[in-house]
Order: sequence, then structure tokens, then C-alpha cells
Amino acid sequence: MGSASTRGLLLSKVAEAFVTAYAVKMRGGTLRFQAQYLRRIRVPDPLEISKVGCIALADAFDRRDVAAATRVALRAYGLTELPE
Repeated sequence: MGSASTRGLLLSKVAEAFVTAYAVKMRGGTLRFQAQYLRRIRVPDPLEISKVGCIALADAFDRRDVAAATRVALRAYGLTELPE
């Protein structure tokens, strides 16, 4: 999995859910976003993500398409939907 596909994972709502779980929500609803929270995100084993999935994540990142990145990330994490 290349860096563009990793960025695609980080663009997804799945990664946002990880950060939201760790981060402090500040007044106004914004998250206090720090590098330490990104380091806590568990990335799926790159060998478990298909080549097509990696390409789709990279493409989603290049287009800044959060919905597309989220669809692929859900499959990569073995999820059908994001928990509420």
C-alpha cells in the first residue's frame, strides 16, 4: 500500500471516527486534532487490501472524494457501516 492509498484511508470517515474517539471536542464542536491521534489509528494490514482497493483509495485521495475513500476504507476494515 503506497502513501497515496494511506492518505485515502486518512481522508475517510473511518479515520475521522478514530480521531473523534481519541480527540478532545472543543467549544463550537471542533476537534483538537494532534499528531498523537493520527498515530493511534490502526491501519489494516496492507497485504489484506487488494490492489484495486489501493488504487481506489489513491484515486479518492487525489480527487478529495471522502465518500469514495470511506466506501473503500469500510471494506478494508471489514465493516459494513460506521458505528453511530
